[in-house]
Amino acid sequence: MRLLDNDDVRSVLDMRGTITALRRAYDDLRDGEATYVPRIDMFAPTGRPDDYYQWGSMAGVSMSYGIAAVRLKSDVVSWQGGTHEKYCVRPGRYCGLILCFRLTDGAPLAILQDGYLQHMRVGGAAGIGTDALARGDAATLGVLGSGGMAWTFVEAIAQVRELTAVRVHSPTPEHRTEFAGRIRSELGIDAVAVEHAEQAVRGMAIVATATDSMSPTFDPAWLRPGAHVVCVTRRELGDALLDHADVVTQLGIHTVPHGTDVPMMEWKAGAIAAYVAGRPEDRRRIPAGRAPERGAWPTLLDLETGRVPGRRSDDDVTVFVTTGTQGLQFASVAGHVLQRAEKAELGRRLPAEWFLQDIRD
Repeated sequence: MRLLDNDDVRSVLDMRGTITALRRAYDDLRDGEATYVPRIDMFAPTGRPDDYYQWGSMAGVSMSYGIAAVRLKSDVVSWQGGTHEKYCVRPGRYCGLILCFRLTDGAPLAILQDGYLQHMRVGGAAGIGTDALARGDAATLGVLGSGGMAWTFVEAIAQVRELTAVRVHSPTPEHRTEFAGRIRSELGIDAVAVEHAEQAVRGMAIVATATDSMSPTFDPAWLRPGAHVVCVTRRELGDALLDHADVVTQLGIHTVPHGTDVPMMEWKAGAIAAYVAGRPEDRRRIPAGRAPERGAWPTLLDLETGRVPGRRSDDDVTVFVTTGTQGLQFASVAGHVLQRAEKAELGRRLPAEWFLQDIRD
C-alpha cells in the first residue's frame, strides 16, 4: 500500500494531466468500460445545538487505469450566515480519503489525501464542460470566489480557451486582490479584482461561480447573450438562471435521484441522498435541498454522443453544472496520480498484509 499526502499528489498532478485523465474516464464511460456509484451521505447529531456530523461516500471504476476508488469524507457541518461551513476535529482541519484497489486481483493499492485532487478534478471537469458549451471565441472570464476551487476553475478554463481578461469578485477585498495577482503572475492573463459581483459577470463570455454560498450568486440579467456559466455546486443555481438559459447540462448523475422510493432515504443539504439520525428538533437544523439542487438535466455523455444538442447559436446562454460522476473522477485522476507516484517512488509504503485477513466476510 502507498500512502500519499496532498504534497505528494501536488508534485505529480497538474491541470493538463487532470483533464487528460478525466477525458479518458468519460471515454471509458461511453464505451461501457467504467461505472460509478453516486454520492450518498449520512447525518448524525453531534450533541451540540448548532452543527451536525456528515459522512459522505462515492465510488467508481475506470478500466483505463485498472483501479476501483472509493472517496470517503468525515465532517462536522453547520449552515450559518448563508454559507456551508465544515471541519474535522477542529476548524481548519479536514478529513477526506481516497482508497484505491487493483481490479485484477482486488489488492489494496493506495490511500490518498483528497484535498488537492478534489480541487483539481472539479476544476478539470469544469474545463471539459466549458470546452463543450462555451463559444469557440470566448476569451473573457468572470469569477465569483477566490478559494482553491475558484483557482482550479481558472486554470482549467485557461486550458480550453485562450483567455485575455479575467475579473474576480469575492467578499473579502484582500482575497480577491491576491487572487487576481496570482492569475497575472502564474497564468500570464490580465486580471482585476472588482468590488461587486455584477462587475465580474456583466459582459463576460464565461462566468464561473465557485463559492460556498447556499443561494444563487448572481442575477442572470447581468449575462450577455452567448455567455457560458459553470458552477461548483447546485447551491449556487437559482430558478431564474435555469429559466434564462437556453441549454443546461450536468456532468452526470451526482446522487440517487430525488424522490426515488428507497426506505429511510431523504434529500437534505445540497439535495444529496442521505440517511439521517436524530430527533425531529435535531433534523430541523439540516436544510432541505432546493428545487434547482434537485433538478436533472442532460449529461455530458448525452451531449458528447449527440443524444441532446449543445450550443445551437452564438447567442445561446449555456449552463454547465459541475456535479455528478464523482466516483469515476476519483478513480481516473487517482489512477493517473498513482502511475506517476510509483515511477517517482513517492509516499510512505505500508505492508499490504496489514490490509488483508484470513477470515472470509
